[in-house]
Amino acid sequence: MKLSVFTACVLFSEAFAHMQLLEPPPLGGSNNPFLTDPPDPYLQYPYNCCGRVDTGFCHGHLNLLGTPQGQPVATWAAGSVQGFSLTGIGNHYGGSCQVGFSADNGITFQVATSFEGNCPHRHSTDSQDFEFTVPADIPLGNVVFAWIWYNREQEFNMNCAVITITEGADDTPTPSTPFNQRPFMLLADVGNGCLTPKTTTEVMYPNPGPDVVMGDGEYALELPYPPSMCGY
Repeated sequence: MKLSVFTACVLFSEAFAHMQLLEPPPLGGSNNPFLTDPPDPYLQYPYNCCGRVDTGFCHGHLNLLGTPQGQPVATWAAGSVQGFSLTGIGNHYGGSCQVGFSADNGITFQVATSFEGNCPHRHSTDSQDFEFTVPADIPLGNVVFAWIWYNREQEFNMNCAVITITEGADDTPTPSTPFNQRPFMLLADVGNGCLTPKTTTEVMYPNPGPDVVMGDGEYALELPYPPSMCGY
């Protein structure tokens, strides 16, 4: 049976397409109000998918920092509750996510919140909204917000957005873990020797940080492996 070019492209997209950050608008995203280059069509795809080689954080868009296309897309107060949302046509029935921040222009990323299981929401096709708390002592000024997703197929995706952090409320509690002592976000499934579990479980983060949101329990949680390559 022969497929038309259009049909083949649709099937290819459904097989490999995933999810991407919608809000805040990501670097390279079609909804980023400051983007003047063509939008990146691979933001919802896992790293190194579909003939493209991805190197570096944020799908390679950190080169936009400090340029007109890398301006902040939102302003968040330190210690405030904020949200992020996802979009796409393939949630792969869940997975585990982390969100975090870089205060050094994308050299390192430290965890804000770990979502262990059911991220994205496996039973939702349209509502992919999540809440988290901005670390109360995060440095003020422009930072890079990052969302990382591991599905159950040993695939990694990472989108980023530039955010301005302002001073928090006077009654914001002192964090139990200072920002500069929070763990780095997990990097796995990118050829670095660290692998996430495949098919039957969702990721349990070895260094989740102080803020953890548990999933719905439909899948068991399992640590990435081997420990020596995964930072624990």
